[in-house]
Formats: sequence, C-alpha cells, structure tokens
Amino acid sequence: TLTEPQLTAPLKKGQVVGTIDFQLNGKSIEQRPLIVMENVEEGGFFGRMWDFVMMKFHQWFGSWFS
Repeated sequence: TLTEPQLTAPLKKGQVVGTIDFQLNGKSIEQRPLIVMENVEEGGFFGRMWDFVMMKFHQWFGSWFS
C-alpha cells in the first residue's frame, strides 16, 4: 500500500513510500516497509510532459486493458 496514491519525484534513497502486506490464504502474516532503493530525480520538462500524457492515457483508457 502506497502512502500517497501517486509517487512524485524527487524521491530519496531510503525513503519509505508505503508498506508491503504479505498474505497467506487471505490472512496477513507480515508487513514490511516499501523503501526507495536509489535516488529518483525530477525529470526535465519533456520527461514530465510525457509522464503527464501517459498518466492521462492510463486514467482514461486503463480499464480497457485490465
């Protein structure tokens, strides 16, 4: 489970961004933190625009592919 519905750069190495819930037969047996493994810098203008377009596309049409 993510702490935010959408992760946004920059992210720092070691930053906790959520939890992983391990389940066995539908029962939670352990939870561990979901940790960023390396720094993620904010993208440039064109990278951010591409991400925006892809997120909108997924938002509008994602249910068609799931």
